[in-house]
Amino acid sequence: MANETQKCAHASCTCTVADGAKYCCQLCEDSKDVTELSCDCKHAGCGSL
Repeated sequence: MANETQKCAHASCTCTVADGAKYCCQLCEDSKDVTELSCDCKHAGCGSL
């Protein structure tokens, strides 16, 4: 569905992503297979800070 808010696919990240995107940034995409307790994307809206 268009204009539907999606969460970043990285398990520890709580950022939202634009339509069609899977990750909020390259860091999250690069660490997609890494299990982390908190996200290190540094985005102000990420709840894992």
